[in-house]
Amino acid sequence: MATGFASIQRNTVNKTPGYKTLFERVNASTKGDKKSLAWYRSAVKQEASRYKKNFKKYLLDERGDRGGFAQEQDSNELRKHTVQGHLYMFEYKAKMKYLPYYDRFPLVYVIKSNKTEFWGANLHYLSPKKRLIATKKLMGGRIDIPKKCFHKYLHGHVDGLYLDLASSEWDTAILLPTADFVRDLNGMIFPIEQTTVWEETDDNFYDKIIAHRSVKGYGTKQSKEISK
Repeated sequence: MATGFASIQRNTVNKTPGYKTLFERVNASTKGDKKSLAWYRSAVKQEASRYKKNFKKYLLDERGDRGGFAQEQDSNELRKHTVQGHLYMFEYKAKMKYLPYYDRFPLVYVIKSNKTEFWGANLHYLSPKKRLIATKKLMGGRIDIPKKCFHKYLHGHVDGLYLDLASSEWDTAILLPTADFVRDLNGMIFPIEQTTVWEETDDNFYDKIIAHRSVKGYGTKQSKEISK
Protein backbone atom coordinates (compact mmCIF):
# COMPACT_ATOMS: atom_id res chain seq x y z
CA MET A 1 0.00 0.00 0.00
CA ALA A 2 1.31 3.42 -0.89
CA THR A 3 2.28 5.58 2.04
CA GLY A 4 2.88 8.77 0.07
CA PHE A 5 4.21 11.66 2.07
CA ALA A 6 2.93 9.86 5.17
CA SER A 7 6.24 8.01 5.15
CA ILE A 8 8.04 11.34 5.37
CA GLN A 9 6.23 12.08 8.61
CA ARG A 10 7.92 9.14 10.27
CA ASN A 11 11.39 9.53 8.79
CA THR A 12 12.36 13.18 9.03
CA VAL A 13 16.02 14.17 8.96
CA ASN A 14 17.92 17.40 9.30
CA LYS A 15 18.87 19.52 6.35
CA THR A 16 22.41 19.05 5.14
CA PRO A 17 24.74 22.07 5.05
CA GLY A 18 25.29 23.87 1.77
CA TYR A 19 22.74 24.49 -0.93
CA LYS A 20 21.52 21.95 -3.42
CA THR A 21 17.87 21.96 -4.43
CA LEU A 22 15.59 18.99 -3.93
CA PHE A 23 15.48 18.21 -7.62
CA GLU A 24 19.21 18.69 -8.07
CA ARG A 25 19.70 15.98 -5.45
CA VAL A 26 17.18 13.73 -7.21
CA ASN A 27 18.91 14.19 -10.55
CA ALA A 28 22.35 13.66 -8.99
CA SER A 29 21.22 10.40 -7.42
CA THR A 30 20.49 8.93 -10.87
CA LYS A 31 24.28 8.97 -11.53
CA GLY A 32 23.46 9.42 -15.19
CA ASP A 33 21.43 6.22 -15.42
CA LYS A 34 17.95 6.01 -16.88
CA LYS A 35 15.38 5.55 -14.13
CA SER A 36 11.72 4.54 -14.11
CA LEU A 37 8.91 6.95 -13.31
CA ALA A 38 8.27 5.03 -10.09
CA TRP A 39 11.91 5.57 -9.10
CA TYR A 40 11.57 9.34 -9.55
CA ARG A 41 8.43 9.46 -7.43
CA SER A 42 10.15 7.48 -4.67
CA ALA A 43 13.25 9.68 -4.86
CA VAL A 44 11.21 12.86 -4.55
CA LYS A 45 9.47 11.53 -1.43
CA GLN A 46 12.78 10.52 0.12
CA GLU A 47 14.43 13.87 -0.57
CA ALA A 48 11.35 15.76 0.64
CA SER A 49 11.92 14.29 4.10
CA ARG A 50 14.71 16.84 4.58
CA TYR A 51 12.29 19.72 4.94
CA LYS A 52 11.15 19.28 8.53
CA LYS A 53 13.65 19.08 11.36
CA ASN A 54 11.23 18.53 14.23
CA PHE A 55 8.12 16.48 13.55
CA LYS A 56 6.53 17.23 16.94
CA LYS A 57 6.81 20.92 16.19
CA TYR A 58 5.37 20.28 12.74
CA LEU A 59 2.24 18.77 14.25
CA LEU A 60 1.25 22.16 15.66
CA ASP A 61 -1.64 23.80 13.83
CA GLU A 62 -0.32 25.75 10.86
CA ARG A 63 -2.22 28.78 12.02
CA GLY A 64 0.87 29.35 14.15
CA ASP A 65 3.12 29.48 11.10
CA ARG A 66 4.13 33.13 10.70
CA GLY A 67 6.96 32.68 8.24
CA GLY A 68 5.69 35.23 5.76
CA PHE A 69 5.53 35.18 1.98
CA ALA A 70 9.25 35.40 1.27
CA GLN A 71 10.11 32.43 3.46
CA GLU A 72 7.15 30.37 2.26
CA GLN A 73 7.93 30.90 -1.40
CA ASP A 74 11.69 30.44 -1.09
CA SER A 75 11.87 27.16 0.82
CA ASN A 76 10.36 23.71 0.47
CA GLU A 77 8.01 22.80 3.32
CA LEU A 78 5.82 19.88 4.29
CA ARG A 79 2.27 21.01 4.99
CA LYS A 80 -0.93 19.65 6.50
CA HIS A 81 -3.05 22.10 4.51
CA THR A 82 -3.04 23.90 1.18
CA VAL A 83 -3.41 27.63 0.59
CA GLN A 84 -4.06 29.71 -2.49
CA GLY A 85 -1.17 30.60 -4.76
CA HIS A 86 1.22 27.77 -3.83
CA LEU A 87 2.41 24.78 -5.88
CA TYR A 88 2.22 21.34 -4.24
CA MET A 89 3.20 17.75 -4.86
CA PHE A 90 1.31 14.99 -3.06
CA GLU A 91 -0.09 11.49 -3.47
CA TYR A 92 -3.78 11.14 -4.19
CA LYS A 93 -6.49 8.54 -4.62
CA ALA A 94 -9.49 10.01 -6.41
CA LYS A 95 -13.15 9.07 -6.34
CA MET A 96 -13.54 7.42 -9.75
CA LYS A 97 -17.30 7.67 -10.31
CA TYR A 98 -17.05 10.36 -12.98
CA LEU A 99 -13.34 10.30 -13.88
CA PRO A 100 -11.98 8.47 -16.95
CA TYR A 101 -8.53 8.66 -15.32
CA TYR A 102 -6.59 10.66 -12.72
CA ASP A 103 -3.05 11.44 -11.60
CA ARG A 104 -1.92 9.62 -8.45
CA PHE A 105 1.06 11.97 -7.99
CA PRO A 106 -0.23 15.40 -9.01
CA LEU A 107 1.60 18.73 -9.21
CA VAL A 108 -1.10 21.25 -8.37
CA TYR A 109 -1.18 25.04 -8.36
CA VAL A 110 -3.93 25.85 -5.84
CA ILE A 111 -6.47 28.59 -6.56
CA LYS A 112 -8.91 27.96 -3.68
CA SER A 113 -8.90 25.89 -0.53
CA ASN A 114 -11.05 25.16 2.51
CA LYS A 115 -11.05 22.62 5.34
CA THR A 116 -12.39 19.72 3.29
CA GLU A 117 -11.30 20.33 -0.31
CA PHE A 118 -9.29 22.48 -2.66
CA TRP A 119 -9.27 23.41 -6.33
CA GLY A 120 -6.28 23.80 -8.56
CA ALA A 121 -4.51 23.19 -11.84
CA ASN A 122 -2.56 19.96 -12.17
CA LEU A 123 0.30 21.02 -14.44
CA HIS A 124 0.95 17.40 -15.40
CA TYR A 125 -2.01 17.68 -17.78
CA LEU A 126 0.12 19.93 -19.97
CA SER A 127 2.98 18.77 -22.18
CA PRO A 128 6.40 19.81 -20.80
CA LYS A 129 6.80 22.73 -23.21
CA LYS A 130 3.35 24.16 -22.47
CA ARG A 131 3.81 23.44 -18.77
CA LEU A 132 6.91 25.61 -18.78
CA ILE A 133 5.07 28.48 -20.48
CA ALA A 134 2.17 28.27 -17.99
CA THR A 135 4.58 28.22 -15.05
CA LYS A 136 6.49 31.26 -16.29
CA LYS A 137 3.18 33.13 -16.46
CA LEU A 138 2.35 32.05 -12.91
CA MET A 139 5.71 33.34 -11.72
CA GLY A 140 4.93 36.59 -13.51
CA GLY A 141 1.66 36.94 -11.63
CA ARG A 142 -0.85 35.61 -14.13
CA ILE A 143 -2.91 32.42 -14.32
CA ASP A 144 -3.29 31.33 -17.95
CA ILE A 145 -4.09 27.61 -17.91
CA PRO A 146 -6.55 25.38 -19.84
CA LYS A 147 -9.69 24.45 -17.89
CA LYS A 148 -8.88 20.78 -18.56
CA CYS A 149 -6.10 21.05 -15.97
CA PHE A 150 -8.36 22.22 -13.14
CA HIS A 151 -9.77 19.74 -10.65
CA LYS A 152 -11.27 19.53 -7.20
CA TYR A 153 -9.30 17.52 -4.64
CA LEU A 154 -10.49 16.18 -1.30
CA HIS A 155 -8.09 16.51 1.63
CA GLY A 156 -9.33 13.17 2.91
CA HIS A 157 -8.06 11.44 -0.24
CA VAL A 158 -4.51 12.81 0.07
CA ASP A 159 -2.01 10.22 1.31
CA GLY A 160 0.26 11.94 3.83
CA LEU A 161 1.52 15.51 3.65
CA TYR A 162 1.70 18.14 0.94
CA LEU A 163 5.12 19.18 -0.34
CA ASP A 164 4.89 22.97 -0.74
CA LEU A 165 7.47 23.80 -3.39
CA ALA A 166 9.80 26.77 -3.19
CA SER A 167 9.38 29.16 -6.09
CA SER A 168 13.02 28.52 -7.01
CA GLU A 169 12.14 24.84 -7.55
CA TRP A 170 9.16 25.34 -9.84
CA ASP A 171 10.96 25.36 -13.17
CA THR A 172 12.69 22.06 -12.28
CA ALA A 173 9.73 20.40 -10.57
CA ILE A 174 7.47 20.80 -13.58
CA LEU A 175 9.85 18.82 -15.79
CA LEU A 176 10.47 15.93 -13.41
CA PRO A 177 8.72 12.74 -14.68
CA THR A 178 6.54 12.06 -11.65
CA ALA A 179 3.02 12.04 -13.14
CA ASP A 180 1.13 8.77 -12.56
CA PHE A 181 -2.05 8.72 -14.66
CA VAL A 182 -4.26 5.69 -14.14
CA ARG A 183 -7.77 4.38 -14.77
CA ASP A 184 -9.45 2.54 -11.91
CA LEU A 185 -12.02 -0.02 -13.08
CA ASN A 186 -13.64 -1.61 -10.05
CA GLY A 187 -10.35 -1.70 -8.19
CA MET A 188 -8.25 -2.77 -11.18
CA ILE A 189 -5.62 -0.14 -12.01
CA PHE A 190 -4.61 0.52 -15.62
CA PRO A 191 -1.86 3.00 -16.56
CA ILE A 192 -2.66 5.85 -18.95
CA GLU A 193 0.01 7.26 -21.24
CA GLN A 194 0.94 10.89 -20.54
CA THR A 195 0.80 11.66 -24.25
CA THR A 196 -2.87 10.64 -24.28
CA VAL A 197 -3.59 13.13 -21.48
CA TRP A 198 -1.62 15.90 -23.20
CA GLU A 199 -3.47 15.35 -26.48
CA GLU A 200 -6.84 15.60 -24.74
CA THR A 201 -5.75 18.85 -23.07
CA ASP A 202 -4.59 20.22 -26.42
CA ASP A 203 -8.00 19.49 -27.96
CA ASN A 204 -9.45 22.28 -25.78
CA PHE A 205 -6.25 24.17 -25.08
CA TYR A 206 -7.71 27.66 -25.64
CA ASP A 207 -10.63 27.10 -23.27
CA LYS A 208 -8.77 28.64 -20.36
CA ILE A 209 -8.99 30.22 -16.96
CA ILE A 210 -7.18 33.56 -17.11
CA ALA A 211 -6.79 35.66 -13.96
CA HIS A 212 -4.38 37.52 -11.71
CA ARG A 213 -2.43 35.30 -9.36
CA SER A 214 -3.20 35.73 -5.66
CA VAL A 215 -0.87 34.30 -3.00
CA LYS A 216 -1.92 33.64 0.59
CA GLY A 217 0.37 33.01 3.53
CA TYR A 218 0.05 30.41 6.27
CA GLY A 219 -1.23 31.52 9.65
CA THR A 220 -2.37 34.99 8.59
CA LYS A 221 -5.38 36.59 6.99
CA GLN A 222 -3.13 38.37 4.53
CA SER A 223 -3.13 37.83 0.78
CA LYS A 224 -0.76 39.23 -1.74
CA GLU A 225 -1.98 40.35 -5.13
CA ILE A 226 0.71 40.06 -7.78
CA SER A 227 0.34 42.37 -10.74
CA LYS A 228 0.89 41.31 -14.35
